Amino acid sequence: MAIETKRVLKCRRVASSSCTMTGVWRALCYVDGAVVIYHSPRACAHIARRMDTSSFCRLIKDAPEETRLRSIPLLSSDLTDEEAVFGGEERLRRAVRYAYEKYNPKAVFIANSCVSGVIGDDTDAVAEEMTEELGIPVIDTAHHGFLDGEYFDGYLDAARILVQRFMKPQEKIPGTVLLFGDCGGLFGEYTREMRRLLNYFGLKISGQFPSYMSLSELEKAPSAALTVVIGRSESDKRQQHFAAVGEEFSDKFDIPCFSELYPVGYAKTMEWIEGFGKFLGMEETAETAAKEEEQRFMAYIDEAAKTLRGKRVVYCVGRAAEFFQPQTILLLIEKLGMKLLGIELFDSQNEEGHRKKEEKLRALTDAPILSGDAFEKAVMEADVVLTTHELVNTDVRQVFLPCVAGAGWTGEKEVMDAMVRVMHRALSRGGLIYA
Repeated sequence: MAIETKRVLKCRRVASSSCTMTGVWRALCYVDGAVVIYHSPRACAHIARRMDTSSFCRLIKDAPEETRLRSIPLLSSDLTDEEAVFGGEERLRRAVRYAYEKYNPKAVFIANSCVSGVIGDDTDAVAEEMTEELGIPVIDTAHHGFLDGEYFDGYLDAARILVQRFMKPQEKIPGTVLLFGDCGGLFGEYTREMRRLLNYFGLKISGQFPSYMSLSELEKAPSAALTVVIGRSESDKRQQHFAAVGEEFSDKFDIPCFSELYPVGYAKTMEWIEGFGKFLGMEETAETAAKEEEQRFMAYIDEAAKTLRGKRVVYCVGRAAEFFQPQTILLLIEKLGMKLLGIELFDSQNEEGHRKKEEKLRALTDAPILSGDAFEKAVMEADVVLTTHELVNTDVRQVFLPCVAGAGWTGEKEVMDAMVRVMHRALSRGGLIYA
C-alpha cells in the first residue's frame, strides 16, 4: 500500500484576507496607558479577545514568576443594523467618553471596521472632537477591517503612530538596544536568544517595540543607543515594511539601526554575528563570539552524533516554496554524519512551485529526489524520517519539523533532541515526535 500523508493540500496564491483591526490590537495590546476601541459590531471585539487569550497564555508560559504583564482594555462601539443605515459616529463618541471615564487612559486609539468604512463614518473628525473635549490624544487609525488592507497594515499603522506621537528625543544611554518586532513576545525564545547574542557585544535590551512598552516608556525609547530589527527572514515583504519603520525611527532620533540580517539557524547566526560586528566596528569581538558560538554548536553536534552518526534518513517536504529553507536540515544531516537516502517533495504545489523547490535542492545537494516506489523503499530502509507532514500508514520513526525556525540554532537543537529521542523508541512503537 502506498504511503499516505496527513494535511498535504495543493497550495495556490490567494489574496490576504486578514483584518487590520487585529493588527492594530496586536501592536497596542500591552501598551499600558492606552485603550483601544473597535468601531465595529460587538462580535469583532469578542473574537479579538478570544484570540488574545490564547496568545497571552503562549506569551507568559516562559515569563519570570514575578511578571505582571496584562493587556489593556479593548472596547467596541457596538455598531448595529441601525448604525449601518444612519451612521455610527454618535456610538463612537459615547464609547470614547465611556473609556475615558472608566479607565482614565493617557490615550485612546480607534480601530475601524469594514462596517464603519462602508457607511462612511468620519472617524478622523470624531477623534479630533474628542481630543479637544477630553484633553487626551484620541487617535484614529487609517484602515478599515477587511475593506482596504490586512493585519500587517494595521500593525504598521499603529507602530508609526506610536513613533510619531509619543516618542521624544532623549539623551542616549550607551550599551542599550531597542528591539523592533515581536517574534514570540517579550519572554519568547527569540528575545531570549537575541539577549544572549547581544551580550557578546556588551549590549543590553532596553525595551521591545511596539507591543511591550507603556506610553511613558515609549517617550523614553529614543534613549537607546542602537535599534535592532528582529524577524525571520530579510526577504519577507512584511519584514521589509517593518524594517522601514525601524529605519524611520532611527532617522527621526538619530539612532543607528541594524535590520539586514536575522539570526535564524546556525549558518544565519554566524552571518549575523559577523555582520553585526562590522556594523558596530567590533570585528575582533565578533570573531571571538563566532568561535565561542561554533564551539557550543559543535559540542552539541558531537553529543547527538553518538546516537545519530551513520543512521539513514529520509527528508520529506510539503510546504510552499517560499517557506522551504532546506539549508538547515541538510547542514544538520551532514554535520551529524547521517546518510541521506533521498528527499521527497510532496505534491502540495503547482508545477512552478515544485520546480522552485527542486532548484533550491539542486544548489545544495546531489541527494536523489524521490517519488513512488523509490520513496516507499527509502522510507522502509530509513532509521528516521524528517518530515513536514505525518506519514500515516507506516511504523517508521518520524520527526515532525517545525513550521517556523527558532532564533539562533535553537531550531537545530530541537530537531537533534527529537531525533535522539525517537531513536530510543522501539520500532514497533513507531510514532511521531514534534521537534
